[in-house]
Amino acid sequence: MKFICNECNKTKDIYKVKFTAIGSDLVCKEAYCCNEYMETVTTKEYEGIPEIKRNEEHCKSSNYVKGLMKGE
Repeated sequence: MKFICNECNKTKDIYKVKFTAIGSDLVCKEAYCCNEYMETVTTKEYEGIPEIKRNEEHCKSSNYVKGLMKGE
């Protein structure tokens, strides 16, 4: 994930990112520059949380999906 500093425009690439809640924001503690947390840069490699698709046969049946909707 790529980060940029709003003060000096320095960029930083971090492979494994751990977000921490500080106040009402999620920040990466490793992305710290000029006494503040850096902003994330959305790139083509990272466009958000990936969509999870299940491929097990029992998950595709309509009875399984109906059971999930009922809370079973």
